[in-house]
Amino acid sequence: MADDNDRLGRPDGHRYDAPESDEDRRSKSWDYLVLGILVVVILVLIATGTVPIFDF
Repeated sequence: MADDNDRLGRPDGHRYDAPESDEDRRSKSWDYLVLGILVVVILVLIATGTVPIFDF
């Protein structure tokens, strides 16, 4: 039993994480897509002057 635990351990004492499930990966990809779209929208609003960054 101890051998099973040792093979996942690293020399610095940390353990490897379990692989992600397909559902977790899919949900992360949707999250990153929504975050990317939000960033693009904010950048477009800044570039068009709708959202002022500097008051001149």
